[in-house]
Amino acid sequence: MNEVLVILLIIASIVSFIPVVNMIKNKRDQNYRCLKYLMFSTFAWSVLILLERMSTTNIVVYYAHMIGYPLKFLVASFMFCTIFDYVDQRLPKGVFGLLAGLFIAEILIAMSNSTSGYFLSLSLSELNSFNDLYTASNGPLFIYHLVMTYLVLVISVAFLFYYLIKKKDVRRYRAVTRTMVVSICIVLGFNLLQLFIIETNVDLTYISLVIVTYGLYLVIYSKDMVFNLLTSGRGKILTNMRELYILTDSERRIIDFSELLSSKYNVDLSNFIGKDLDVLLNSLSDQVMFYIDYEVDKEVSNEKDHYHLRERKFFIQGNNYGYMILLYDETQVFKLLRELNQLSNYDTMTGLNNRNYIEDKLKQYNHKKNIGIISLDLNGLKINNDYLGHERGDYLLKTLANNLKSVMADVKVKEIARIGGDEFIVILPSATLKQVEGIKNDILSKCENKDFINSISVSIGLSFDETGLVDIYQLIQQADKDMYDMKNVTSKQYTKEVIAYVQKLEEYIR
Repeated sequence: MNEVLVILLIIASIVSFIPVVNMIKNKRDQNYRCLKYLMFSTFAWSVLILLERMSTTNIVVYYAHMIGYPLKFLVASFMFCTIFDYVDQRLPKGVFGLLAGLFIAEILIAMSNSTSGYFLSLSLSELNSFNDLYTASNGPLFIYHLVMTYLVLVISVAFLFYYLIKKKDVRRYRAVTRTMVVSICIVLGFNLLQLFIIETNVDLTYISLVIVTYGLYLVIYSKDMVFNLLTSGRGKILTNMRELYILTDSERRIIDFSELLSSKYNVDLSNFIGKDLDVLLNSLSDQVMFYIDYEVDKEVSNEKDHYHLRERKFFIQGNNYGYMILLYDETQVFKLLRELNQLSNYDTMTGLNNRNYIEDKLKQYNHKKNIGIISLDLNGLKINNDYLGHERGDYLLKTLANNLKSVMADVKVKEIARIGGDEFIVILPSATLKQVEGIKNDILSKCENKDFINSISVSIGLSFDETGLVDIYQLIQQADKDMYDMKNVTSKQYTKEVIAYVQKLEEYIR
């Protein structure tokens, strides 16, 4: 039996060395500070046990064994600290001070054990071989040392359960919780075996705690995506990328993002670890516009940066996967697209939508109930250009456009467009016939002025359908017919007024 336990001891010492090597490779592991110290403490304990069993100097054998007592408590304390780190909490200073004080007390007791016998009833002068360390009786403080060690482990698990109940995030911490519960059972079982059943010169507590620490290493660190990316060599690729990136786990919780993103927008990674991706994106919304598809007709601030998000799935170990979200800076591209969109859909003269824009909208409003159409034509545009100059024609177009905007400023849903040289159209969804007629009269009233030079002559026609059965193109034709009926009268009259005004000035402006 003892031979089997010795083999387990050798295996445990090798296992304790593996995490230390892997963690040294990754120097960017601030989120795993306590776990790192836990691994190093366990490995230091392995070195002491090796010295205890192989050294031929009694003083080395004795004190290598005695230092194992405070190290046992230190390992339990670092497990406690690791749990706090893993759930993104800071170990209270009072608790840290208490654990540090107890650890120092254990060191002092262990180093003075040869004269006091508090941990082990065996002095240095009585030691013949390391086997004597395992056959000697325990000292009066040994049980208190054991109780404190277990108490720290139990409190750490109790805190983890409390945190899970409070946060209701069992899924994320389930593996660590299960590992800690199983760990305490393993440690307790091994200690009970050594205390009451098995007599051996192998420290079973050491073996059990190595199993525990390695289990924590696997569930917290070895399966961590950032760690695997860095230690696999792909971390160098990430740090040299020009594009900003965000790494998330399979449930899109943030595990890392580029240092460039952090410095450019003054965001601290530690504030977002474990939080949903949307939390980070929302925190940047004052400075950045994020989008997956271009929406160039959407009203956005030109003062913000624009990033196109592209998501890629990546795998680390087995089924362990996450997402890399690449952020492509499309600020200049987006600005250019908006300018092109303006040219494509807006009339630069009047600031209204143009024919291209309104033709796309007609499909949206076809066969809709309670829709009104107003067709407008600016009278005398050509004669104004010919006799009073093109500046006069531009003035008439801009003034009519401004009058349309002013009259319909309080109308929430409308489409206003210049569809030709002197032709305009207004679409009024969700309107009533009375509202459409009121808008028509308001436009005519707005354009009238006793002073001829400030007066705008416009012909207006309208159509309305409350059933949704009439095709929108037919409604436009009806409004055009109504407009032309008016134009046959108003255009001739306005032409005469222009000629009379020009003759009065006794000059022609060409």
